[in-house]
Amino acid sequence: MTEMREAVLDPFGFDEGGGDDGGEEDSPPPTVLTFTLGAQIFAVDVHRVQEILDRTAISPLPNAPHDVLGMIDLRGQGIAIVDLASRIGAPTANNADARIIVFEFPNGDHSTSLGVLAEKVLRVREMSDKDVEPVPETLSDWRCDVAGGMIRTEDGIAMILEIDRILCDAGRPGPFDFD
Repeated sequence: MTEMREAVLDPFGFDEGGGDDGGEEDSPPPTVLTFTLGAQIFAVDVHRVQEILDRTAISPLPNAPHDVLGMIDLRGQGIAIVDLASRIGAPTANNADARIIVFEFPNGDHSTSLGVLAEKVLRVREMSDKDVEPVPETLSDWRCDVAGGMIRTEDGIAMILEIDRILCDAGRPGPFDFD
């Protein structure tokens, strides 16, 4: 059972402590926020979610990468809005009822907030060990390296996105990237 718990917690980075702390308490079950892009359902670690906003005007940023839609002003703080759909190859959320999910990531001695558009925010739910299933194999060159697994929800099957990897590591050169 411990091995399964570690496999479930690892996609969310909860088990990065590097060892047993000697405590007898179990970690709380991972909690996810589910949302849609097109007909697809996605889940993200709720601990990264700062807040969920109604869609507002997004101001373009000059010379921004193609997947940065622009920025919004959130109580005096500029928040970049990233096109999550283009980063993961999902349909774009173009409806007027889309919501903005603002994530907060540690960045050295401070934190950075980034927003993404979601067509519809569904719900927050806790998961148990048995809920997480592996991403299916396709017997092709396709690798879903942005998903930590999938879960079955009331709304359908949701891909669990590793949002840190998608938003924080995207665009950064890897060890085998050369100029």
